[in-house]
Amino acid sequence: MSKAKLISPAGDFDCLVAAVSNGADAVYLGSKLFNARRLANNFSGAELRKAVQYAHLHGVEIHLTLNTLIKNQEIVPFLNQVSIAAQLGVDALIMQDLTFAPLIKAVFPNLKIHASTQSTLMNTAAVEYWKKYVDVFVLSRELSSKEIKPIYDNTGAKLEVFVHGHLCSSYSGQCLISSLIGSRSGNRGMCASSCRKKYNGKYLLSAKDLSLVSNIKEVLESGVSILKIEGRMKSAEYVATTTRYYRQQMDAYYEKKQNNLTNKDYRNLKLAFNRDFTSGYFFGEKTIIDPTIPSKRGILLGQVVKGELWLKDNLQKFDGISIVYNGESSGGFVRQIKIGETEVESAKKGQKVKLSFPEFKNGALVFLLSPQDGEDLLGKTKLVDFNLDLEIKEGSNPLFRGEVLGKKFSFTLPISASRPLKHPLSREELLKDLSRFSSQIFYLKNLSVETDNSFFPKSELTKFKNELDQKLLDLLVPLDLNSNKKTILLPNYVSKSGIEKRLHVQVYNLLDIGKALKGSADVIYFDVFSKDVFGAQKIVTAASKDFFVYTPMALHDKDLNRVEEIIGRLKPEGVLVNNVGLLPYLLKNKLKFIFGYQMNIFNDQQLNYYGCSAVASIELTALELSQFKDKADLIYYAHGRPVVMTFNEEIANQDLLDEKNYLFPLRHTATSTEMLFSRKIGLLQNTSEILKAGITQLFLDLDDGMEYGKKDGAKNDAKDVFELVSLYRKLLNGENVNIQKFKRNVTVGNLRKGVM
Repeated sequence: MSKAKLISPAGDFDCLVAAVSNGADAVYLGSKLFNARRLANNFSGAELRKAVQYAHLHGVEIHLTLNTLIKNQEIVPFLNQVSIAAQLGVDALIMQDLTFAPLIKAVFPNLKIHASTQSTLMNTAAVEYWKKYVDVFVLSRELSSKEIKPIYDNTGAKLEVFVHGHLCSSYSGQCLISSLIGSRSGNRGMCASSCRKKYNGKYLLSAKDLSLVSNIKEVLESGVSILKIEGRMKSAEYVATTTRYYRQQMDAYYEKKQNNLTNKDYRNLKLAFNRDFTSGYFFGEKTIIDPTIPSKRGILLGQVVKGELWLKDNLQKFDGISIVYNGESSGGFVRQIKIGETEVESAKKGQKVKLSFPEFKNGALVFLLSPQDGEDLLGKTKLVDFNLDLEIKEGSNPLFRGEVLGKKFSFTLPISASRPLKHPLSREELLKDLSRFSSQIFYLKNLSVETDNSFFPKSELTKFKNELDQKLLDLLVPLDLNSNKKTILLPNYVSKSGIEKRLHVQVYNLLDIGKALKGSADVIYFDVFSKDVFGAQKIVTAASKDFFVYTPMALHDKDLNRVEEIIGRLKPEGVLVNNVGLLPYLLKNKLKFIFGYQMNIFNDQQLNYYGCSAVASIELTALELSQFKDKADLIYYAHGRPVVMTFNEEIANQDLLDEKNYLFPLRHTATSTEMLFSRKIGLLQNTSEILKAGITQLFLDLDDGMEYGKKDGAKNDAKDVFELVSLYRKLLNGENVNIQKFKRNVTVGNLRKGVM
């Protein structure tokens, strides 16, 4: 097995320079469009070109993030962005919607495709399913080393894992809360960080930061090919620090050296950014949550006791600190330090001090964020030396000659020098002006000027200096923009109208099956892991209706094996799929399947590729749904409490109350803990909008009788299964019905407003 690579984040060019200068093998970054960190600065077309050339100059790869869900009207711009990336020499694309991979590979076979962690790939079968088109798999962060190793052993695929940075408490790509609350979709790069908010008065969903810097040996021996640092919205200092220390640790492993990080190094990692560190699920930790504070912490100085702080680290005046009291963070620069009643300039670890901050109260936690005498975390920037000579003669265009990395060059200004009318440009003045040349890429080592004191506009000299980076990059890393100028053609999506009016009803107990059937449900969905699943099948089969089992989104290898064993015994009419890892088994056994809304069906390409019916993403509007060519295979989520977050760990609470008094129920399943939306989606009188959009199948998710929403007055759906199914049957048929009973605390979700 070849050496693993280290990939670092870059939200802007400063971060790219920091990553390259500190030892990254590859850098991942986003363009202005279609990337899951749209709130980062990101890279325009010209900036992306410069980024690729700069990285390639130093032998570093560029991986472009195109890892959002794509709406139908965005498919052509998305594929155009892919073509531009290929023209510019981007080494790999990181994608969430892998159904575009076959189209891309057909035109650009050498352009590598990486499955984003947003694709939520967590089992061997899912990796095997996509291996034909995907070069690297960024696995779900919920996997342990014991789960990663079998995936590598069984597939031989190139695997990538996150080793440092921000953790989502919910499975990546499976968070709908910010889109339903504020139209900001995490699947579209606009996450509102709802997991960092308060619930039940504490930060109960706020995850610690991942750090595996001390466990590089275990990571590399799990079969991983690429180690990834999170942080496209963090500073260049953070990128430099994390890249440098992970580079050191990886090199030490391959050189058969011991852990060579010092206490000072770990301290710098914390100062760069931390919310306390965890090894995440890599070693099977039970919890990754720390409810103290969701923001940057730095170095813990201690807790205030009896009006004093017993220092766990050194402190001096003008250090920047944070004080956390009652879950709120404040602070600033230290203006005064007292030991007893004596004011001092600094204090050592182990001394007790008093600080002059209003929040300096008993119980408060104090963190050092920015020590005044802290070292420069950026490290040394890699610069390429070059020589430059300027020759100016009256009547000729000013001529620049030089040499960089053994290559000679010459550039002329677009205007000729002339006899000066007032002030000639002296050699000294030109030397002084050119010596001010500043660059993150090149260093002007030797400079000479020969002039007859002729004149030309100094604005031309300024323009030349501003363009010199790009001129030198084009010389050293030329791009043949025409050779890769190819268009990715779309398949011919066949138009199919929705005709058959069908009600798909998911229920959670045997009693409600009878009610749903009585209300004229066409298809019944029941939990594959329920102890009553065989009894449920008998009831539905006896009524001559279709019986489908629904399967959860979170399916690690051991869970997948259980599901396949149960399905093999049941032999249901079909399966509701929320994890792509089930497809190889279902296709092999020729079982019918329908995709659930957690498969995030956003466009015709997905329907065309998978060739099955699907519950459309609940982030789409009626207008966006009407733009599908294939409406016959679309099902609309019309009623129920959708899952807005899915947690790998078990959360003890039964529900979570946010600061706006919205209550989110928690449902504990066989494979995960699910956080349900605070309100029910209820299409009700708006059903006609979906019918006008051309969709004639509705999905009703009628919960299992848990008393959700006591604080918000929500009514229990389970008592009304028969009435709701009957109601939607009549609405599908275009009948006028009384919906008043079901309108309370109901929302239409994204039916009209949509997501950014």
